[in-house]
Amino acid sequence: DHMMKQALANNLDLAAAKQRIGQFRAQAKTAGAPLWPAISATGSYDFSDSTRSGNSNFNGRNSSTSSSSTWQGQWNMSYEVDLWGGIRAGRDSALGSLQSSRFTLEALRLVVMGDVAQTYFAIVGLKERKRIAENNLKNISDVLDIILARFDAGGASMLEVAQQKTERANAEAAVAQIDQQIAQSENALAVLLGQAPQQFKVSASKLQPIAIPKADLAQASALFDQRPDIRSAETDLIAAHADIGKARAAFYPRLQLGADNIFTAATMSQPAGIGIALASSLTAPIFQGGRLEGELERTLARRTELLEIYRKTILSAYEEVEDALHLGNQSSRRREQLLLSVANAEQAYEIARDRFLAGATDYQTLLIVQRSLLNAQDSEVQAHVDVLTASVLLFKSLGGGWSGQL
Repeated sequence: DHMMKQALANNLDLAAAKQRIGQFRAQAKTAGAPLWPAISATGSYDFSDSTRSGNSNFNGRNSSTSSSSTWQGQWNMSYEVDLWGGIRAGRDSALGSLQSSRFTLEALRLVVMGDVAQTYFAIVGLKERKRIAENNLKNISDVLDIILARFDAGGASMLEVAQQKTERANAEAAVAQIDQQIAQSENALAVLLGQAPQQFKVSASKLQPIAIPKADLAQASALFDQRPDIRSAETDLIAAHADIGKARAAFYPRLQLGADNIFTAATMSQPAGIGIALASSLTAPIFQGGRLEGELERTLARRTELLEIYRKTILSAYEEVEDALHLGNQSSRRREQLLLSVANAEQAYEIARDRFLAGATDYQTLLIVQRSLLNAQDSEVQAHVDVLTASVLLFKSLGGGWSGQL
């Protein structure tokens, strides 16, 4: 649970997806801006200073200085009347894209949480497999000591010694390989959690304490509401439909209204003045070389494409549910049989080992039983991981949730 919260807070893919939502939110704001009047203002200020020279009454030189300043301001307002709904359609399309990006984020959250769970289970399973491999290495080393003692006493051949040394080397190599897989999986999990891989370790080492929550299969019919990928495909379809409305509106005239207010004032020589001008314009496309028709055809084809994608998404959702259910059932059945196999293999190994120590059976029989025990134990752990993985896939296919309340 702690890792899930950490991944949702720090995963870098989720952080990038959140920023994409911010981009779509800004685009929606931009697309809706033409529904409101646009007002702007400008102003200027001019200051002039002049000096005059002439004769004074005292036959000397005299200078005089004069200055003047003027300012002018203007504001203008423009507004396009949305006669045919084209501007609203553009806004609706941008809002649909924004909502789709939110559902895409939710889908990514599901993927991240599923990856965290699957990687975590895989790591714990690898640790159990390592414990089994180490126990197998210990058993092989114990038998090798017995064979070496017999060899020194003349009761075993060099062939048996060489075979058992080969088994021990293979067992040591198997432990090293699992260590490598654990390290790689822990590094991957650290990245999912938004951490540097150095010094990151998973403390759990046993699968048995992990409880599998029960999914509420009665709500599988609510996939339309629960799965964010379906909701995302649906909102993409809505946005594409709005694009069609925008493309159709481009065929009709556009009515633009405007108002300008000009005001001037002078501090010394001129009176203040105010002028107001109102204007309107109506423009209509006459010949565009097929541009408008081409854009309409593109939006219609885009909507048809997204409709097929929406249908495919729904079918894929039901397919994933069925696959997860089938995997869960088969993995559980397989693990039950492997648990029986492990119990029988352990009993057979104890019997074969005791008989080998008593000299009642040969080395080859012990070797075969020893390998069977290792294979059974290793396969059982992998089946257990498959059961846990199937539960993760089932919850993902149902749209999330780790309890009956999806």
